[in-house]
Amino acid sequence: MKNFIKYFGLFFLLITLNSCNSKTKKSDLSDDGWKTYELIRLEQTLYNNDINQLHQVFSNYPELYQNFYSKMIRAGSKEEILVPQISNSTHLKLKQFKNDSIILQILKEIQVNFSNFEYYKAQISKGLQRYESLFGKTYRSKKIGTFFSLFNADVHEFDSIIWIGLDMYLGPESKIIKQLPSESLPNYIKEKMDKKYIVSDVLFGFLMTHRPQYLGDDFLSKLLSYGKICYLMDLVLPDEESENKFRYNKKELKWCEENEKYIWQYIIDHELLYEKDYNKFNYFFNAGPYTKNFGVESPAHIGIWLGYRIIEDYVSSTNLDINEILQEKNIQKLLSTYETR
Repeated sequence: MKNFIKYFGLFFLLITLNSCNSKTKKSDLSDDGWKTYELIRLEQTLYNNDINQLHQVFSNYPELYQNFYSKMIRAGSKEEILVPQISNSTHLKLKQFKNDSIILQILKEIQVNFSNFEYYKAQISKGLQRYESLFGKTYRSKKIGTFFSLFNADVHEFDSIIWIGLDMYLGPESKIIKQLPSESLPNYIKEKMDKKYIVSDVLFGFLMTHRPQYLGDDFLSKLLSYGKICYLMDLVLPDEESENKFRYNKKELKWCEENEKYIWQYIIDHELLYEKDYNKFNYFFNAGPYTKNFGVESPAHIGIWLGYRIIEDYVSSTNLDINEILQEKNIQKLLSTYETR
């Protein structure tokens, strides 16, 4: 989760494996380590405290604080903020931002919608604990944070802490969300600003950062790279709804399942499988209201879903464990077991 690489459009979160064998599906939650995760609510700090208290608390998270101040609320340079005592001009900028009537309205709605974040904390913590169990790695900070991003960020990692911009999850029916200008946030993004995607957004971003699966730059390699991340999503979030993992609704997921043969035939007919010019196939992975050339009924980024299907078939056919699956770099071998449904 690199600074300001947004996860909501590309955000391909991914369908559950239905036919994986027990060897590959196991992920251990035998201890209660997930219960030790700390939750930090910075949007409450912003809402409830004066500027001096706000500065004191935010200074504990310098990467987030600098980006929040200089890039999110665009109040000034990041150098103005990490000082023991902020200047009068910086104090005034923060005060004007905090006391703005629209900002207060948004912060209040966040408090109403997320007065209790314990469910999401538990599900995210369990996902991270399963990751630790699978790979023997530790998410060292054991902290999950929420904050107000002014509609600039959904999930990021700053200061070795996963931060969730709760304003990005107020819901498509929120009056505030509906009033946001479409030039800044297109309707297809607003429609997915739903809290049901929080858990899968966090784990997808985490896996993309900590377990990237680069296989190459051609179309097939891109499919399979994302397919492996999809498979990992199933292991760390086995109980999450399939469509949520993929950032789809049920209708969109059904479209993919019913049109799999058509999608594959299109790829073959247009000789895309080994294409290396990203501009010729990027629409298979891009954010949008639908996937170009597949009609307005199609969901976006169907290439990510198809990559998942290819890996799903490989997993169910080979009985390999997770590390063997991830270590396999031969794209022809990964493709060899695939059959359209």
